[in-house]
Amino acid sequence: MALCAGIALAVAGCGNDAPDRSSAGSKADGIESFEQPFQGVEAYPVLVNSEITVGDNRVLMGLLDDSDAPIGSPKIDLEVDYYDLEASTDEPVATDRPEFVWSVKNAFGVYVGRATFDRPGKWGAEVHIVGDGVDEKVKTSFEVQKEASTPTIGEKVPASDTPTRADVKDLAAISTDPKPDPRFYSRSVASALKKNVPFVVTFATPKFCQTAVCGPTLDIVKDVARDFPRVTFIHVEPYELPAEPPDFKVVPSVKEWGLPSEPWVFVVNADGTLNAKFEGIVGTTELAETLEAL
Repeated sequence: MALCAGIALAVAGCGNDAPDRSSAGSKADGIESFEQPFQGVEAYPVLVNSEITVGDNRVLMGLLDDSDAPIGSPKIDLEVDYYDLEASTDEPVATDRPEFVWSVKNAFGVYVGRATFDRPGKWGAEVHIVGDGVDEKVKTSFEVQKEASTPTIGEKVPASDTPTRADVKDLAAISTDPKPDPRFYSRSVASALKKNVPFVVTFATPKFCQTAVCGPTLDIVKDVARDFPRVTFIHVEPYELPAEPPDFKVVPSVKEWGLPSEPWVFVVNADGTLNAKFEGIVGTTELAETLEAL
């Protein structure tokens, strides 16, 4: 069993077999205008989150061109209007300007924004895409779930007995990171919770990640960790090792934390409650700012 690779730039997120693709230029009115197939557009957005829920959300959005190739670039800006489709298809409830973050430096990236949804069900987004020769406005719809499968901000996290370097002779037995930092395997999640220390746990598989995002995400966390020597950092390989694709078996902590995809980064307070969570790529600045506020 393999986790869904939910942060591919060129595909929709896990749980969305195909993105709802619609064109702002459609003649359809109301909700239908958010559900019409794209026609004759230069670029369109893809929501790549594996879960969008009631409450505050960190929204990841990829951009594809008319050949379905990723075109996310720091030269392109997005402005997103969100609509509660049950209330109004004319007046947005919020506007967001996501920031571009490289997933793989100088190769491809995503746009990271914030949005709050007060009910489950179908919502709409009108996305204005401007820059690098593109000027497009398109609509799309998406589902908001009532609850997340991963831990909720403010709640206690699972006391998972994740493997440490004390359990193995070689870190390769518990990590596919080609340059593992021993610090990331010195303490288990359960141990960190018992010690009442803040910690960061990263679920990522550099070797088996289908989107090449796990390695860069883990590298970013490792870089940030150098500036926070008093914070515990933990890396968890999502699959039992040794592994041979496609016969993957997830480790118990993946189920305990309800992970629908990989990679994920969780920041936990000293009292064991979840402070923040990041699906897919995490920006150096957003992770550092979160840790500075602990």
